[in-house]
Order: sequence, then structure tokens, then C-alpha cells
Amino acid sequence: MNYIARVVTLSAVVFGLASSHSLCTFPDLLRYDRATTNLDGTVSISATPALLLSSGDWITVAWENTGVPSTSDWVGVFTPPVDGSIDLRHHAPVKYQYANFSGSYMNTGVGSLRFQMINMRGDMIVGFFTGGSTNPVLLAVSDVIQFQNYNEPLQGHLVLSDDPTEIILIWVTQEVNKPQVLWGTQSNAYTSVKTASSSTYNAGDMCGSPATDFGFLDPGMLHQVTMDNLEPGQKYYYVFGDTFGFSQEFSFTASPITSPGSTVRVVVYGDMGNGQVDDSLQIMTAQQPALNTTNLISSQIDQTDLVLHIGDISYARGYASVWEEFFHQIQPIAARVPYMVCIGNHERDFPNSGSYYNGTDSNGECGVPYEKRFPMPTPAQDQPWFGFDFGSVHFVLMSTEHRFDNGSAQLQYLDDHLSTVDRSKTPWLIFAGHRPMYIDSTYWAIPDGDQPVALLLRAYVEPLLKKYGVDVAFWGHHHSYQRSCPVFGYQCTEGATTHIVVGMGGQGLSQDIDPINPDWLVALDDQHWGFSRFTANATTLVFEYVRDDDGQVHDTIVLTK
Repeated sequence: MNYIARVVTLSAVVFGLASSHSLCTFPDLLRYDRATTNLDGTVSISATPALLLSSGDWITVAWENTGVPSTSDWVGVFTPPVDGSIDLRHHAPVKYQYANFSGSYMNTGVGSLRFQMINMRGDMIVGFFTGGSTNPVLLAVSDVIQFQNYNEPLQGHLVLSDDPTEIILIWVTQEVNKPQVLWGTQSNAYTSVKTASSSTYNAGDMCGSPATDFGFLDPGMLHQVTMDNLEPGQKYYYVFGDTFGFSQEFSFTASPITSPGSTVRVVVYGDMGNGQVDDSLQIMTAQQPALNTTNLISSQIDQTDLVLHIGDISYARGYASVWEEFFHQIQPIAARVPYMVCIGNHERDFPNSGSYYNGTDSNGECGVPYEKRFPMPTPAQDQPWFGFDFGSVHFVLMSTEHRFDNGSAQLQYLDDHLSTVDRSKTPWLIFAGHRPMYIDSTYWAIPDGDQPVALLLRAYVEPLLKKYGVDVAFWGHHHSYQRSCPVFGYQCTEGATTHIVVGMGGQGLSQDIDPINPDWLVALDDQHWGFSRFTANATTLVFEYVRDDDGQVHDTIVLTK
């Protein structure tokens, strides 16, 4: 394989994406145990309109008579109401904002804010609090806010099966009657129909707080159906829903033929999360830059065939409402092209749950929402490693959150699976995992710091990359963009794997870079968010790193065979 590289100098200018308000959050987790209520009728709060027609509609919240205004006063949106009020000891807010975000509040004690409301299949209510996060006191509640249809079909997203003539659709409603998808090759003229299977999960399926208690929200019924007998490269139109109502029309293009003659266009990133278009806040810090990444990719969706999100997906971390907001955010992408994912530490890790590391990064989710919402073609439950063909490329995804050492089920799977890849059909072999194998970072904490994990990956997994001639390995976790030379054993080596870290999707940037860069490092940007993309055909793979702030390409490589 010939290697041609062109590196564009990376700017060191930091791009500020959000206001100072939107970058703050509660200084610590909300102290639910200290929450009290003082509904004396003095403070008044309203939310209008009281009836919302569809998910994504907006409300205006207004309040007055709050007494002496304080910077610790805040307004929170909750679901569901408990006896017409808010039980802060058992339900986290869906979103919130400090009252002083309303410009005149600190001078007048009167204010208003607008919130975008996502249909989470239950009534909603707004509360006014004082005392910040450490000693929250509920002073007033609004009337209940309702959606017209709690069975509105939402969160439509596509994933690949292990058959290129199929594609899987997942969506959610509150109840089940006869969930169906209708599709065809002409707009509004559907020639095929199929009934979905439905399932859900509950708090007891997960393994710890807050996922099992004050962060839990009923996920509704998750519907899954396979559209089959698809013609490769054919555009299809579809709607999904139930007797309660159907979605708007979406379209997708069926997977290309598995062949070196198929050209594919793939977007790759990690660590994106969820941002708020209303600039509101979440318990676990909203990732406002994620909106720029999502919007930029969405604007280019007609030039995209597949999305690969390499771990740390929504950053819900035990607060289920974030999953709801995340799927609303990505639907313009995920309802148009397959959205394939790799598990990360914030989806899986929790003590004594079977994760490789004993941290609390998933806040008790332990991979359950991830696996239920993204049914990847894995060998078994809680074995989130798999491979698939897509045109001229074969992809292999591992879990860095499960054992991958000698004797592990995962390492055996990777060896067995890689040995079956037919390079005459898929000349390009792409590998991916969340925590990186090669990383410029000063984080050496044992056992799950960047460098200790990288050492393990190089010890156990890197020999497989060399053995089977992996062309490119994508990683996330470190919130930066980094690209290596073709490298093996920490040495630049002709024909070895090129490693690319694409963890700059939206979460706060990682800037713990060693002042002395390793010799294998070719390109680095720890100052900007963005995504990567590549186009591959039988002989050429062109990779590009795109920054969110200007939408321009700032690093390119061309690999040829």
C-alpha cells in the first residue's frame, strides 16, 4: 500500500460556541436529599401554551413576586408531575436554567424564558426554585403542560443488519397497538408494509443510581422492524407509526453492493453528546458544540452513506431524558442514513457490572439503554463487538470497556472475525474502538488512564491489526483530533495501520497534551470541535478532518492500493 499524506497547519484559535451561561452547570450533582418545598402562594409561575401539538414545540415560562432575586434561583422542567406538583427527591429535572438568564430578573424579580419541549410521553410541569443545587427549595409550580399525542412516533433511526439487502428501523411511542413501517421507491406511494416487534426496559434492568432512581424515565415502547428485499443503491421513502398516527415521510438509500466497485462516503466521530437549542442546561452538562456538529453533518446528509459514532453517544450518564433529547437531535441524520455505534465508557462502565474498568462513568446504565436503542449485529447481549460489510469497506468494531486480553471472548472473536474478511470484495479494512491505542496525552492514571489503556491495546489487539492488514483504526475518548503515521510498535512503519482519534464531536475538549509530541504523531488539534469523513473505492481512500467553526477541511490523507 502506498501512503500519501498532506497535512494542513492546524489553527490554535479557540472557537467559542456557546454563551457563558450555557457552559455552566450545577457545581455538583443536585442535592435531592436536601430538597424542600415552600409553596406559600407568593411566587407565581406560568407556562404557555398548555397544549403542545408535536415534539419540539416551545413554551414560554414567566414568573413574578419572587422576593429578593438571587443568582441561585432557577427554573426547572420535570416529567412526570407527581400529584400535580414536583417531587425533587425522586425525579431529576429534564432541563433547567438560572433565573438570571432572563435579563431583567436581578433588577425586577420578574422574568421569562423559552424552552423547547421534547415529547417524552408524559405530562410536564415547570417549577421555580431558590437555593441553587445545594439547598433547593421549590417555591412555585406551573399548571401541567400536555402533548396532544403521547403516541407520536418519534426517534426514528436506522441501523444495518448483517444482510446488505436489509435495514433496521427503530422508533418509540408510549403504547403498542400495531406498529408498522410502510416503504416504497416513490414518495407517498408505499408498496411494502411490515409490523414491528416491541420491547422496553425498566429501572430494574440497570445496575445503579441515578439510572435506577431519580434519573430514570420510562423509555416507552421501542419498536424494531427490518425493511428487507432492498435493491442496492435504490432510494426508498418510508413512514412509521401505529393506529395512533404516523410519522412524516423520510427517505434512505439502500446499502451498496459488497464489492470493490462500490464507492462509499462515511462520516466518523466520537464523544458528541447532546446540546440544547434553547440554551438550557442539564444535570450532566449539555454539550452545546454537539449542535454544530449535528447541524453541519445534517446539511451534508445527501453526500453521506453511513455514520459511525465511536462511543460516548448521548452522555446521558443515568439521566434518561438526555437519551430522549439526543435522538431528537440526531433524527435528521439517523433517519436518513444508517447510524452505527461503538460502546464507550459513559454507556457501560460501573462497579461490579462486568465492565473491564470499575469506574462509575455510566452512572448505573451499564449498557442497557445503549443496547436497547441501538441493536447492533453483535454475537450476544453485552458482547458489543461486531463487524459488517459496506460497499468496498469492511468494518470491525470492538469494545474497549470489556476484556480484550488473552483468553477473553472478545479477543477470540476479533481474531476469528478478521480472519474471514474477503479483501477481494472489501479491499479496505477499518477498525474502531472507543479508547485509543495511540494517543498523545499526559493521563497516566491506573488502571483506566489514556496511556495505561493504550499500552494494553497495543499489547493484545495491535498484533491483530498487523496480522490482518488493517488500513485505518478510528478511536475516540480523548476529546481531540489526532492522526498518526502508519505505525506499529510505537514506530512509524510503511504499510502499518494509520490511527486517527476523532473524539472532538461535542464534549469539552481534552487538552492534556504532552509538551514533547511522540514521533508517530502527524496531526493534532485540541482546540476545535468537528468530525471526520472518508470516501473509499477499489483503489483509493480519501480522509478529511472538518472543523465545526468554519466547515472547512483542516487535515487530509490519501491512502492508495
